[in-house]
Amino acid sequence: MADQDRQALILVLSHRAGLAVTDQRVLPAVAALGVTSCGADTAQDVRRLWAVLDL
Repeated sequence: MADQDRQALILVLSHRAGLAVTDQRVLPAVAALGVTSCGADTAQDVRRLWAVLDL
């Protein structure tokens, strides 16, 4: 978690090998919570989910 300019960045990491691409229902559900922006990135050895919210 980090903050700047009255916004917070929440980052979730998973380092389990062989994870599938993020379920397509996750980001719309996070966006519905009122975040400023959100996204996901999946690589061979890590999956990252992030969201930015106004404080």
